[in-house]
Amino acid sequence: MIEDDVLMPKILASDSPGGLAMRWGLVRWWAVALGWVMTCTLSARENSPPPRNDPLRVVATQSGVKQQNRPQTKEEDDRVAILLALRLLADRPNGQVLPPGVRVQIANGEQIVELAPIQRRPPLNDPADSPAAEVLSDEQLLSRVQLDPKDGKGLLEYLRNRTLKENELNQLDHWIQQFGADSFEERLRAVKEVERYGAAAIGRLKATLKHTDPEVRYRAQQALQRLETIPQGQVLAAVVRALQQQKPPGTVPALLEFLPSATDDDNVLSVIRQALISLAATPDGQAEPALLAALQDRHPIRRSMAMIALIEGGPANRRIRLPDAYPQVRDAVRREKDIEVKYTALWTLLLTTRESEYLPELLALIPDLPRGHLWQLEDLLLQLSGGKHPPNGRFGKDPQSLTKTRDAWLQWWKEQGQQLSLADFRYQPRIRGVTEIIEIDIRGYSQGRVVSLGADLKEKWSITGLNYPCDMKRLSNGQILVADTNTSRVLVFDADGRQIRAQFINQQPFAIYVLPNDDIQIIARNNVYLFDKQWKQKAIYSRPAFDIISGCRLPNGETLLVRNVAQGSTGFRLDLQLKELRDTHSFARMNHMQSIEPIDEERVLVCEYNRVAEYNLKTGKLVWSYNCNNPNSAQRLPNGNTLITLMNDPPNGRIIELAPDGEIVWEYQSKDPALRPVRAWRR
Repeated sequence: MIEDDVLMPKILASDSPGGLAMRWGLVRWWAVALGWVMTCTLSARENSPPPRNDPLRVVATQSGVKQQNRPQTKEEDDRVAILLALRLLADRPNGQVLPPGVRVQIANGEQIVELAPIQRRPPLNDPADSPAAEVLSDEQLLSRVQLDPKDGKGLLEYLRNRTLKENELNQLDHWIQQFGADSFEERLRAVKEVERYGAAAIGRLKATLKHTDPEVRYRAQQALQRLETIPQGQVLAAVVRALQQQKPPGTVPALLEFLPSATDDDNVLSVIRQALISLAATPDGQAEPALLAALQDRHPIRRSMAMIALIEGGPANRRIRLPDAYPQVRDAVRREKDIEVKYTALWTLLLTTRESEYLPELLALIPDLPRGHLWQLEDLLLQLSGGKHPPNGRFGKDPQSLTKTRDAWLQWWKEQGQQLSLADFRYQPRIRGVTEIIEIDIRGYSQGRVVSLGADLKEKWSITGLNYPCDMKRLSNGQILVADTNTSRVLVFDADGRQIRAQFINQQPFAIYVLPNDDIQIIARNNVYLFDKQWKQKAIYSRPAFDIISGCRLPNGETLLVRNVAQGSTGFRLDLQLKELRDTHSFARMNHMQSIEPIDEERVLVCEYNRVAEYNLKTGKLVWSYNCNNPNSAQRLPNGNTLITLMNDPPNGRIIELAPDGEIVWEYQSKDPALRPVRAWRR
């Protein structure tokens, strides 16, 4: 519909001498005539593209209307742009004042109109209108593609048919890049070429949905709709698990060969990793020859997986799983040039063998590591050091400060390392190097999203089409819960991002907590719910005043809720059965759904109107604060820093990591000006 388009016109203008009325009449006549014809013929087409990034220039003369910079185009958006421009001109009587920013140029008998890119309003995505996806077992998934889980030969053939060689992957990537070509015909050809790869292209196409060019994303989505009639990632994971069970000859080489084709699906990669670990030893206890050969492979993902498979998976009382392979693995790790592969292998060697020689090698990598690995390594070091940084040992934001950090920890290890027994050390991971972010769509088009950034700060997965999401949590089975506040529902997604359930929650849920037994607690504007893992309601607390503006579940199982009063914000507690307690707490004024995050049994971080504040709940005293404009969420990290989400920071909102001394050591900004971050967590 035309009224759904957002028009940003730029009509170039200058005053002209006599004859203006006659020229206006001619232009208006042509505008009305052409507008009527185009209104009758304009229709949606399957291959019509999303917004273009270049402006459209339309020239109207006494003999007709022509396009100056897109001759003979057939694209729907261009036709809509012409129609809108001409209607605008026709509807303006001679001499009438035009809207702000709209001017007219009539020169040499031509009426010139230039339009900035049209941005089509995305369709509203109401999850209730989409049927919930089925949750299928491995046997059901395999039956969908006519596979027998006990037919090892058939399973291997299925995997090999979806394995692309390096030159084929490069060619596939080339055609996907052509989705954004200038020529419309070239874009159509690129889609056809990609679809020739069949199901083998699905992983790459899914990764392309994160592309910055809307045209490329659009074409990828169109191709996926035609190619993926079943959840391909889940089928591949089921195939790998079945191969792990059946162990037909050639399984390990086939899995290694397939790895580069699976790099776009973390779930499939994880399943392959577990399968390779399981199959790393031959029946006589020797290392699998294909894994030893892969230590020299030219592809980093194969080298990395081979190292991990040959190191991990042994009995708890055997720190070196495969003695015959250990020297080769150790030498391969020390020769490794790829920083990601080297870090992952050294990390695995250290935590598996407990050999102290690997820690200095890890520390030496600090200035070159991706940020997510720095967070993970810092967590390990703090557990080794009793929670204290050595002098100059805090992880800064630039290579120069990180070089000082490396030297400080190497000195600490030189002085303290001999007193530590890594054999007795048990690492309890608190940080995996993942950052999960919720962004809302400020246009109101229900295009909010949840996105996960990996250790390299690149998107690993995302869930889109959300209507003001406010919280997300994971169940033990890998399913993802999202509080979709404006639709008053908690949405449940599987690992592939498919919605499998929509649970109605009376009045705007904004906080979700998953209990150790997989019970689910939901905090909404006027209710607090407790469900079991089958979503049967176990308890409810209600407030008819609709005045709950924030809340959290405390480490002792109690629930802290906040409501606004004249003097500020007041907190009160519920017990484990959701019965109201008399305890109250006073905070400065909070806005609707600013977060509260527990630090420990006694302390909480509260996002107030103009600051993040740390309170001691036992004494009621303010113990720390950071002044900022309308913070949305805050998380105290294991390293003592604070992760703060600032939706209103220009230009597109920010997420910052704040050190205790006030230095910002890391920050994130959305690349999409229509999105604003409202929540963030370091996992």
